[in-house]
Amino acid sequence: MVRVGMCETMAKDPKNPVVGDLAIDCSLLADLMIDLPPGAMVGMRREQRGLDALLSEVAANQKTLGTRAGILDADAQALAKLTDKILLVRKYKEPLRKLLELVTETEAALDHERHQHISNIAASVEQRAKMPGNEDLRSLYRATREYRSAVGKKAARTRAKARHGDPVDPAVVPAAP
Repeated sequence: MVRVGMCETMAKDPKNPVVGDLAIDCSLLADLMIDLPPGAMVGMRREQRGLDALLSEVAANQKTLGTRAGILDADAQALAKLTDKILLVRKYKEPLRKLLELVTETEAALDHERHQHISNIAASVEQRAKMPGNEDLRSLYRATREYRSAVGKKAARTRAKARHGDPVDPAVVPAAP
């Protein structure tokens, strides 16, 4: 049993994944995997409505009408094999999509928690530096304090530019929380 947030999922068969599985074995796809260069999918033909009817029609008519229609058995078989391969690939898509979502959200939550600790550490340094004998803490923790303040300083610069009528550079605008 694997715990994901508040829900628990059974690690069933990693070669037959379902949404929520944390162990997904794609080794069955190893011989099928294709890594296309960027942009190579542009212009590729994709499945459309009516494909199921087409596949049924070709399969049903091939034995009796295939030769008359000029459809080679090899072409009809290739069509069936490619369809089976596509179905195999698709069986992994949603579980992988969900796993990527979980990994991405986990990273975000952990990074957020890390930044909360950074803020606490920097605030502690600021407070402790006010105490006699600790005046050097500010300079000793300069990188920590600057890192913590970077987002706020960037936001202040953006607000100042906007107040003065300067065009706001979107690259400088911090991401929405």
